[in-house]
Amino acid sequence: MQRTDPSEIDLRGCFRTESDGRYYFRAVCPLGYMIPMDGPVGDMIRAQGRHGYRPAHIHFLIGAPGYRELVTALYISGDNHIESDTVFGVTESLIATVKRNDPASPLSNLLSLRYDFQLAAASRHEFLSGRVGADPSQITKKAG
Repeated sequence: MQRTDPSEIDLRGCFRTESDGRYYFRAVCPLGYMIPMDGPVGDMIRAQGRHGYRPAHIHFLIGAPGYRELVTALYISGDNHIESDTVFGVTESLIATVKRNDPASPLSNLLSLRYDFQLAAASRHEFLSGRVGADPSQITKKAG
């Protein structure tokens, strides 16, 4: 959420998996939204003749000892802007379908979404956080 007051709830959570890597959490299914269109970002999007909509999605930051952190999002199939995400974040492999009456769900009477994340093993040469988007100057300092 883009909030101006950092004391407001930011809709984040921290979860641990079961020993086999399984996890479950309950949430409200997200909706798509329009990014702020004021300022230079809005000017650029309008100049390109594009809309400013993001499709419904859930962000994930996943980590485990010995593995690179994964920063990604899952996009909810059927969203009107899934094919035209204004920030080009959607790829086919990240589109997930919400299902009704899924027998594999621990709460089969609720809508569910299943997705299996895979983490890449960290090499011994990688710095402590192998997070995508890390500051390259910090990578160089720690690797050297």
